[in-house]
Formats: sequence, C-alpha cells, structure tokens
Amino acid sequence: MKKSLLLFLLLAVCVLQAQINLNTGSTGVGTAPVSSFFSYSYVQQIYPKQELNANSAGNITGLTFYLDPASTITDSSNWTVYLGHTSKTAFTSGTDWIPVSQLTQVFAGSVTKNNGKVQVTFTTPFAYNNTDNLVVAAKENSPSIDINNFDEAFHVYPHTPYSTLYYKGDRGVVDPAVPPGGIRADYKSAITFLGLTPNPAPACPFVVYPVNNTQFISLSPQIKWLPVSGAGSYKISLGTSPGGTDVINQQTVTSNDFTPSAPLNPDTNYYLKVTAVSAGVPSTGCSDIAFKTIPPVPANDACSGALSASVFPYSYTQNDAVSATNNGGFITSCTDAMNDGTWFKFTGDGSQYTVKLTMPAGSTFDPQVGVYNGTCSNLVCVDTVDNAGGGGTETLVIATTSGTEYYVNVGSYEETVDVSENTFTITITKP
Repeated sequence: MKKSLLLFLLLAVCVLQAQINLNTGSTGVGTAPVSSFFSYSYVQQIYPKQELNANSAGNITGLTFYLDPASTITDSSNWTVYLGHTSKTAFTSGTDWIPVSQLTQVFAGSVTKNNGKVQVTFTTPFAYNNTDNLVVAAKENSPSIDINNFDEAFHVYPHTPYSTLYYKGDRGVVDPAVPPGGIRADYKSAITFLGLTPNPAPACPFVVYPVNNTQFISLSPQIKWLPVSGAGSYKISLGTSPGGTDVINQQTVTSNDFTPSAPLNPDTNYYLKVTAVSAGVPSTGCSDIAFKTIPPVPANDACSGALSASVFPYSYTQNDAVSATNNGGFITSCTDAMNDGTWFKFTGDGSQYTVKLTMPAGSTFDPQVGVYNGTCSNLVCVDTVDNAGGGGTETLVIATTSGTEYYVNVGSYEETVDVSENTFTITITKP
C-alpha cells in the first residue's frame, strides 16, 4: 500500500512538473493570444527555443493563457489555435506571416475563463522537437467584442522586438491562408506550455544591449538583458577572448542591467556572457556576446588638431568620428549652431573650394558642415550647410581669399544636445 501511494505521488509530481511557465505573473495587457476588443483577430507569436528552455523534445498537450479575473471574454471565446516550428526569431514586416501550411491546427472551439486563466486542451498533442523555435498562432472568430477596463484582456510581457504579429478588425473572420497586413509588437502572451518538462537550469538571458557582433560600443556600456522566468539573480562575465573572465569574473547582480565599474579600453574586442541563477542553479550553455568598443578620441577632435588638406583633391574617411567629444561646447559662430565634431583646414588661393560630405550605405548619421576663418579661439562664420537628412550628402562651395586659412567642422546638426558623430568621408576639391 505504501509503495502504491509513493508511486502515485511521484507520478503526480511528474505531471505537475511537465509544464513550462513563461512570465505567468505579468499584469500588462496586449493583443495576444487574441484580441478581445475587436470582433476578429489573428495573432502569431514566436517563442524561441532559448526561452522555452525545455529539458528535451516532447508533446505539448495544451496551453494556458492569463488575464485579469475581472476581465470578460464571453464574446471573444471562439478560437482556432495552431502550433508550428520555425527558424524565425522575429517578424520582419506587417505581412511576414508564417504560412498556415507550416502550422498544425491543434484546437478549434469555445474557450472559457476560469480563475483568471484560459486553458486550451489539444485533441492531439503537438510534438515539439526542441530544436526549432515555436510559433503559437490563434484566430478569434466571434463577431462581437468584450468591453474591459484596459481594452484588451490578456496578460503579456515585453520581449525581443517584433516577436508578435497581429491583425485585429471588424470586417470578418480572418483566413489564415491569406491574412491581411498586421502590426508587430515587442511583447508576447504570459503562457504555460502543458506537457513539456522544463530544464532544471534556468534559461539563458536574451542580451538586448550590446547586440552580438556590434562595434562602436561606449567605454561604459549599460549592458541590458530580458528577465528570465524564475531567476533570482544573474552572473556577468566579461573578457578579451571568447569565454574570458579577465575583466569581470562571474559578478552577481539582481537587476536586469549592469555597467562595468571601470571604463573599458577603446578599440578592443570584448566577450560578454550573462547567465541566470534560480535557486542556486545557473544557466548552462549560454553563448558569448561579442562587441568592440569605440576607437580612441580622434587626433582632429579639436580645432587645434585639425587635419591639413594641402594636396587636392583631398579625401579622408573619418572612421573614428564616433569618439569625438564636444570639446568646449557647441559651435555658435554661424546662425545655425552645431556640435563640435572633427576638424580639417586648408589655405585658400582665391578660387572656389568645394567641401563634400558622404556617408556609407545604410548610415543614419545626420551631419552639418561648418566653414570658418579667423582662429580656433575666435572662429568667424564663412558658411554652413545642413540640407540633407540622415545618411544624405552635404555640399558646400566656398569662395576663398588667397592666403587665408579656413577651418572645416563636421559634427552633428544638433545645436543644444551633444550627439555622437559617425563615419563619413570628406572631400575637398578646387578648380
């Protein structure tokens, strides 16, 4: 009898553990898994393998969604639910739906709310391979709406950008084979996956800053990651080689961000690892985030260090402009003031000189060009230009006086905020 009771208890514990809970304590609301505030909706959500953190492949037997106990879904309860595997990590546009042909319908019928939960039990379990990411799609087919205090009823939590794509409207039931254009969101449903056994170690955090393989990271970066369900703390390691800990070795923090106590070295490759800790157990298998810090302050950061253009046509690509400082403040010699960026100079010969600024493809840097004479301590405005937007080309033609020295400042167009400069190429030509 005792053996039978013990076996029953062990089985009961296994059943209770065979579920993965993701942010089930969240209280924010959003349009997922369906919209309760519009007549019809279709929503797809991506849950990465890293976030699911299942112990192994297994059968998903159902889903549980969460909402405020005071909310109603009486007129938003006719659901069709699909699951599928995907390599996507985000939706690239409002029409980037995962084709329904790649999904499996796991439920169709009416759902009910019970104690702030909606549990969807599948007729046939869905076999999750624990290799791909998982997409959860739901279509709401009722013609009416529910009026709740916060419009939408279901609880969501913030996550990686564009991990949800939704359509909601009143025109008619959505055909998932040809869904209309939708809206992307940076949140997902608080959810329980029934049938999957969680990994005993917590999931590896999603580091949102710095992004892997990025450059020009500041010397005192505010490292940020998304919270991990069940984690009580996190450990930070930082080194100058993959897996290295020569800068920071397993430092414990309890928040979701961290800034090194000492500035990092400029123009240096770093490797960051963030692990979550739950009940003393750390994440396993977390990957490094590689990044490179900004270069040293450029030699032509100040007017006194202006690079001299003496052979024409003159061309120079400023790759280290991101490290320029604003020195003594904004350059206000011209009516249209600007940031103090990086500096160049040339001596006029009485002819016209053309100063042209171009940015690399994909750049969003919005520069202004100012040309002055006088001295660095007493700049006199000759002309300035800021005609293009981010990534655009700026051109300025200057009539020169023979023997006069001219100073060229390339900085952000901002005149009251110190904004970082970025890569550009300057050319100076004359007839």
